[in-house]
Amino acid sequence: MSEKSQKEQEYEVGDLFVTETALTLKLMPSRKSGTVPIRWFAKGGVTNVRRAAKDIQFLVGKIQGRTLTVRGLNVTTDKGLDTDLRGTRLFEAVAKAGFEVIG
Repeated sequence: MSEKSQKEQEYEVGDLFVTETALTLKLMPSRKSGTVPIRWFAKGGVTNVRRAAKDIQFLVGKIQGRTLTVRGLNVTTDKGLDTDLRGTRLFEAVAKAGFEVIG
């Protein structure tokens, strides 16, 4: 990839929504979205951080394509915005996937 085309890449921010059965991502400003089924979020927390990181990477890669680059993810759960992301180990999973947690 040439240096000129790297500068022209768009950076996106994603909203990552986690429930016990699904992982949903919506990118802004492109409005692309997708969902994958999961089995690693139970009892209010991540049971397998490595599997969670792989699923997050897979979903982001599937949606972003070649022209977009996702930098940060705004993470929420079905428990609401006041959920402790460190306590649920979601913060660790997103960081292991290579993204910054926003908010």
